[in-house]
Amino acid sequence: MVLPQRGEEKRVKYSRPITAVVTILALSATLVACSSGGSNSGAGSNKQTVTFWQFNGDQASITAYKSAIASFEAKNPDITVNMQIVPWSDQQQKITTALASGSLPDVSMMGNDVVAQYAANGSLVPLDSYLDGWSASEGIDVKQDMYAGDLSYYTYNGKLYGAPLADETRMLYYNTEFFQKAGLDPNKPPTTWADIEKAAVALKSVVSVPWSAPMSKQYVTVQTFMSVYLSYGASLFDSNGKCGLNTKEFKDALSWYTGLAKSGLTSPDAANLTANDIINQFINGKAGMLIEGPSQYNAIKNANPELFKNIRIAPIPAGPKGQFGFLGGWPLVMWNSSKVKEAAAKWIHFVTSPNGALSDIVQKVGILPGRKSLASKPPWTDAPYNQFADQLSRAYAYQYPAGPSPKMGEIETASIQTAVQEVATGALSVDSATNQLCTDINQILSK
Repeated sequence: MVLPQRGEEKRVKYSRPITAVVTILALSATLVACSSGGSNSGAGSNKQTVTFWQFNGDQASITAYKSAIASFEAKNPDITVNMQIVPWSDQQQKITTALASGSLPDVSMMGNDVVAQYAANGSLVPLDSYLDGWSASEGIDVKQDMYAGDLSYYTYNGKLYGAPLADETRMLYYNTEFFQKAGLDPNKPPTTWADIEKAAVALKSVVSVPWSAPMSKQYVTVQTFMSVYLSYGASLFDSNGKCGLNTKEFKDALSWYTGLAKSGLTSPDAANLTANDIINQFINGKAGMLIEGPSQYNAIKNANPELFKNIRIAPIPAGPKGQFGFLGGWPLVMWNSSKVKEAAAKWIHFVTSPNGALSDIVQKVGILPGRKSLASKPPWTDAPYNQFADQLSRAYAYQYPAGPSPKMGEIETASIQTAVQEVATGALSVDSATNQLCTDINQILSK
């Protein structure tokens, strides 16, 4: 799921966008209608209402989607869009409840790694029948305009179930002032995890939190740690489709990552911090390094202009087996229970098309577009977006090299980050935590 931080306020598995000053945790988990009309008009009217669950509650996102709705409704006077805000932290439970009660929306966002789950159980509508019409209206092959990683996530049994909206990956933010004070060359950022540790040791003398690395049970932990375990050569699944993490490679990665907390190289309470907490540490000048996505660039610039002058961005560090960035993103999906599928398809295409609202939405929110033709134009060819787009070419799914799994949503929610927290706090040893982790994953896979 990968953009906003899934598990609290997700920017996205690209997470995971989180802003530093506004979080949707201030919003009620109750659905909030953001458009006039929540049902079909009275008798005799052909007007239809598309109910749309939108998971980003930051003000930039709300404003962007309200603008998109106004434009769409002006072009389609027979359709009303009823946007409802559902926090990323609540969306999985909301969907589960709605599936049981028959109260699903027509269209919703979805974390990239859970599309296969709902496609497999028949809850989603394949979008293939709409692609020719979309391609004709845009003058390009829509499917060819999608990134390979998105197609991998959103295709199940040969059918496409998600229209890419946004993509996300992470990079290393670092404070050049702190680097200079610590005797580090700000023009030579860390390129390996070993370099990160050396820099953190040096930064410890000048800043309270050398690297604001997450160790909690939040999504942000696995969204960060996956770049470590993949780069150590670990694989989430083995050749038989079972947990593949009970290996030396994964244990070495887990030992190194949690060792940062034990050595005081991250926040003393890293095991309990939310994604917003660790971001705010960096924005408030209390941390020297942070791994985050593109939306934080403007968040830092707006929240702390003086600090922003000293901030640079570098690629994700590499491990013994190479460099593996986080592949996040989210599409729009159509639920099979929808009674207004044609109207829903129109809304999906409008939001995810370069000829529709996509450019305006991603620019206002500060995320990468899910369409290559748009990403190849300004402002996406300018810094910092071009840097993130380049990193995106080396971004991978949690389960790489395996393909999508219908169980990934549940695995992402409650497994790897639990092991990280337990080892970081000393509750379990690396061996015990890994054994329990594989037991938990195999139980999920067997359901």
